[in-house]
Amino acid sequence: MKRFLGTSMGKAILFAEDIAGKDGSTFPGKFVTKLFPDYLATLSYPKDVIMVTGSSGKGSTTAIIAELLRHSGKTVCHNLEGSNMLRGIASTMLKHVKNGGIPEDAIVLEVDERYLKVVTKYIHPSLIIVNNVTRDQPPRQGHYDLVAAEIMKGVPEDTMLLVNGDDPITAAFRLKHENTRTFGINRNDSSFTALPTAVKDCVYCPRCGKHFNYSFIHYGSVGGFSCPKCGFARENPDYAVTDVDEEDKEIQIGYELTLPCETMLLFHIYNLCAAYAAADILGIAPEVTAEVLTGHKISSKIYTKLEGKNRSFTSISCKAENNATYNLAHYYTAHQPGKKVLVMGVREISRRYEHFDLSWLYDLDMEILVRPEVEKVLCVGPYADDFILRLKLAGFPEEKLMGAETMDALPAALKGTEGNVYGILNFDVVEPFLEEAEKIIKEDSDNQEIQSAEK
Repeated sequence: MKRFLGTSMGKAILFAEDIAGKDGSTFPGKFVTKLFPDYLATLSYPKDVIMVTGSSGKGSTTAIIAELLRHSGKTVCHNLEGSNMLRGIASTMLKHVKNGGIPEDAIVLEVDERYLKVVTKYIHPSLIIVNNVTRDQPPRQGHYDLVAAEIMKGVPEDTMLLVNGDDPITAAFRLKHENTRTFGINRNDSSFTALPTAVKDCVYCPRCGKHFNYSFIHYGSVGGFSCPKCGFARENPDYAVTDVDEEDKEIQIGYELTLPCETMLLFHIYNLCAAYAAADILGIAPEVTAEVLTGHKISSKIYTKLEGKNRSFTSISCKAENNATYNLAHYYTAHQPGKKVLVMGVREISRRYEHFDLSWLYDLDMEILVRPEVEKVLCVGPYADDFILRLKLAGFPEEKLMGAETMDALPAALKGTEGNVYGILNFDVVEPFLEEAEKIIKEDSDNQEIQSAEK
């Protein structure tokens, strides 16, 4: 009766929202789980239930895994809208439920790291993937150790765990959960032997407390860590990116699959590797995995490159209050050849709480961007002055810094510069940046056509 009533009421709300044009709302799930807290436990689920959690990369990784499953001939229930807490996941189930269960062959869910233990109370996963754990949303999350502990509370004993083996925080899960596999990126030409700043999330061994040694670093505390006292260390991953070829824009996973990679952003490569590992665990045929990953394109919301007549415009979406995504964007941008103009900005710190914490700006490696080839940095939005202060402390000359409320200041910032433009931005200012870039590209093209006609 509980299942019938919950499903009926939830479906009715979904129908009403569809008529009202409010598709994607979490209200149906919120309403049903408020009325029947264990509603999700009354449903039946397919054998393959994959949950992806961690500080960043959840949405991208679930999208690739869902794509892999569909190309292998399976039907998939996926919370594509990214509503990754209990009420959002309940709304997704309400959309799909038929005859008391989810009829699809597999379920792929992005799950908030603090809510994993809540979701797995009602839905039993066959596979949980943990991308990473970093300092993220400090007012909400607190210390990364607390987040890691919360994730472990949500891992059932008989569930397979797939974790980032390069991250000592997530690699430590194998000390607590026997059925654990790892993925990672081997040392390559873009790896650091030491980072220019000391911003790391985990520097002490979780087993004995001794300070880690590093043979290489990808970012933060992620890389070739090892404890000189107890021996806890990065092991050879079960699934590894064995080569990163920046010149040919290719990566090699294992020693048998070479993939074109439009961007060498490490978080994108980690997502591809995690999806490759999941495909193998789920028994997807290697030829299907190769076809899907070869054709996969990074979401334009995360990375977009527009080519103009005189310069290119690249947007890289970063997560506010998360140093890892910003720092990886900084390392990528710093290593691009030629002169460059940087655009930085964020409009909303968070939509989940009223705190406007900016301490995370001081976890960002701005220092690596202080290079002679950086001609100008435009900081945009209500926190432009905060970004400028951080850049000054990093060593940027004041004459290279410019602040503005809105992105329409971009043409003025580009005057007297020649370099390609890189927008290292929170998601809420990516669209204004690309809109302004398209206007500039069109105007440059129109001017060149007029000059050609005059000649």
